[in-house]
Amino acid sequence: MDRRIISLCLSVSFALMVAGCAGKNVTSSSGDEASQAGKNKAEVIQPDAIKTVPLERSFDRPGGSVPSNLARTPITDSDSNPLGDVLFDYDRFSIRVEAMPVLDANSGWLRANGSKSVLIEGHCDERGTLAYNLVLGEKRAQAAKKYLVEMGIPASQLLTTSYGETRPSCKQRNEDCYQQNRRAHFVTK
Repeated sequence: MDRRIISLCLSVSFALMVAGCAGKNVTSSSGDEASQAGKNKAEVIQPDAIKTVPLERSFDRPGGSVPSNLARTPITDSDSNPLGDVLFDYDRFSIRVEAMPVLDANSGWLRANGSKSVLIEGHCDERGTLAYNLVLGEKRAQAAKKYLVEMGIPASQLLTTSYGETRPSCKQRNEDCYQQNRRAHFVTK
């Protein structure tokens, strides 16, 4: 009888764990296409291509520190990277209107430098689960790539990856810092 109870408990625990990992509906009133069209359509983020998952999360430790193997120096505007970053709204991966001129400038540079490939990194702030943020970061990188492809940039010139919350450009816990971390970052190869 004890084995049946243990088996039942394990089965129920597994079922709850699987149910808890289901996709998350995300809605916004921040000016995305669905909101502007007056529709109540929500983006659905499904973990369709989760890359490697780091062992630690920044907010699982006191002070929100990032382990040294995941830490990265803050992003600065330098002459070494001619491509601009694109920022996103909280819990969203749609391209904002104010990001379009940045992407347009990036597409001009990519056209002029057709032999160069670019890695588009998707990043998130630390809010949300690690798996969710990895998927959201991937969706952000893919959204930036899709915009550039629609501008005539060959898809073969663009690579994407997601770092989720593991490589913040800002480590403070406030909205200004969170905004800097919700980005697609472009790295020339």
